[in-house]
Amino acid sequence: MKKIVYKEIEETVYYEKLQNGLEVYMYPLETAKNFYLTMNVKFGSVDTEFKKGNSKVYTCVPNGTAHFLEHQMFQEGDGHTAFEEFAKMGSSVNAFTTYDYTCYEVVSSNKFKENLEYLLDYVQNPVFQAGSVNKEKGIIKEEIKMYDNTPNAVLNFGLEYNLNKQDRHKYTISGTVEDIKEVTAETLEKCYDTFYTPSNMFMVLTGKFSPWEALAIIKENQSSKDFPSKSKITKRVPRETVEVDVKYEEREMDVSVPKLKIGYKIDKTAFKGFGDTLLKIYLDAILQIKFGPTSDLLEKLIDENLITWDLYTAREIRDEYVLLTFETETEYKEQVIDLIRQELKSIKVTPEEMERVKRSNISSFILHFNDIIAVAEDLEDDVLSNGKITDDIMETYRNMTVTNANKIASSIDIKNESIFYINKMTV
Repeated sequence: MKKIVYKEIEETVYYEKLQNGLEVYMYPLETAKNFYLTMNVKFGSVDTEFKKGNSKVYTCVPNGTAHFLEHQMFQEGDGHTAFEEFAKMGSSVNAFTTYDYTCYEVVSSNKFKENLEYLLDYVQNPVFQAGSVNKEKGIIKEEIKMYDNTPNAVLNFGLEYNLNKQDRHKYTISGTVEDIKEVTAETLEKCYDTFYTPSNMFMVLTGKFSPWEALAIIKENQSSKDFPSKSKITKRVPRETVEVDVKYEEREMDVSVPKLKIGYKIDKTAFKGFGDTLLKIYLDAILQIKFGPTSDLLEKLIDENLITWDLYTAREIRDEYVLLTFETETEYKEQVIDLIRQELKSIKVTPEEMERVKRSNISSFILHFNDIIAVAEDLEDDVLSNGKITDDIMETYRNMTVTNANKIASSIDIKNESIFYINKMTV
């Protein structure tokens, strides 16, 4: 078992790659009261065209298939579900699908061995009975209808749809009702056989447990099962342009205050010389300095009653482009949009601002080790983004410079803009 020690702060993650290819990352915390276990599959909603091994033919599945499979995995046959089994142990179990991966999670304070074994067993023993799949369709259709009537979901997925022309982030994670009609037991089984193999999965365990005991349990469990030999998975990824598909859309929904979300697609080549990890860190710093809780812009927006409370910002690093988004509630969209544009055009980070954000980053990173779920999320992001743990992150924070921040800020191009606005319903 390998120890990965975060430099400067001496926090340790234990790592092992099993013979079957399953990777295990463990962060034990003696002061924790609970443990948090996740089983992660590198299969997300964007993975709708793929082939395995030496096959020359791509399999195409409907949008929403990864999410459907996540739902189906809880079926245990004979009408029983994994939810029921975990409930008997007093554990909380859930799962979620993102654009990039599927995560099965368990939180509990006792019966560590039983919880860990059952997590492995139910994810690695699927049930694909036609009747069970058809029953799940009804549940998912209701979930989709709920999203279609939820303003925040409409805002987020609506903007993604308008931003992209070919990129599969354009489509909702759950798919549409029409998509779900096309999913069959055979579809799910094909996806499971392709993606749910140990070499395409990884586990993250955090909290109150012994890593040596955990690894022994996992190894014993995996040695009792037969898995197909490792095969290469090839995904077909459409090439996306930096231009947005729809520049503006407005809808009316039952909201007390209108909701606004703005997205900017920026050509990734504009940030030449900066890897994805470094680019994330600097963009986060810029957004925090210029649009965060202590920023002049946010103070102005609130003081002048242009927004109700807060301005939420985010960044995504994708294959061909960088995405910056800004979300708030406002009755004055034109003024808010104009102020955000002005700020993005004129960003200039000062040495004092850089020092403050560096101290904030370092402090937040150290403190986040007290939160076992936050640590797990950080580890998962590292594995998915970099294929490994970034153990020198503290050094990266300390070496941040104003020059680099302003070089990145000057490369932010706002011409590829999409706006989604949810207005109040008119009587």
